[in-house]
Amino acid sequence: MPSFNIHLSIAKRYIDKNQIENKDEFIRGIVAPDLAEDDDKAHYSGYRDKNDILNALKNKVQLDKYLEENSIESTYDKGVFLHLITDYLFFTDFFNEKYLLKTGYKDFCKDLYYSYDICNQYLEDKYQIYYGNYKEKIENNIKKDNKEKEVDNSKRTNILPYEKLDEFIEKVSSIDIEEYKNKIIN
Repeated sequence: MPSFNIHLSIAKRYIDKNQIENKDEFIRGIVAPDLAEDDDKAHYSGYRDKNDILNALKNKVQLDKYLEENSIESTYDKGVFLHLITDYLFFTDFFNEKYLLKTGYKDFCKDLYYSYDICNQYLEDKYQIYYGNYKEKIENNIKKDNKEKEVDNSKRTNILPYEKLDEFIEKVSSIDIEEYKNKIIN
C-alpha cells in the first residue's frame, strides 16, 4: 500500500481543494484501512497470485466490492474511499509495467519500502502533513512494518521519484469522489 505519508499528502491536498466538514473524521477515514487488523478485509482485496505481479497488484483493492457493502455518506466514508482509490491507482497506474514484470513481487515490495524511507520526510515537509490524532499510531505501525521488512538496502532501487509522486498526489487529490463512485457503479 502507499505509505501513510503518501495518503496524508493526498488528504492534505484534497482538503485544500474541497470543502471538508470535519477534517479529523476525514483523516481518520484516510488512515483507517492501513490501521485495520485484517488488511485484506479492510482493502477489499481479491485473490492475489504473487507469481503474477500485475494481477496481484490489480486485486489488492476491489473498489466495486467496497461500494457493494458501503455507501459514501459521511466525511469518514469519503476518507476511506479516497484511501482505497489511492491504493488502486497507485498499484495499477503509477509503476512501469516493464519494471514490475522484471522485478517480481517480492523485490518490488522491498524496493517500495526502501523508497518510502527516502520520500517520507520530503512529503512531510512539502505537504505539511496533518496527522490528526493518529501520529503515534502511524509511527508505531511504521516501526512494526520496518522490523518485519528489514532488507539489505544496498541492492534496492528508489521507485518513487519526487516529481512523479507529486503528479500522482495532485491527480488523486483532484478526483471528484462522487463522480468516481458513479463511474465504478456504472
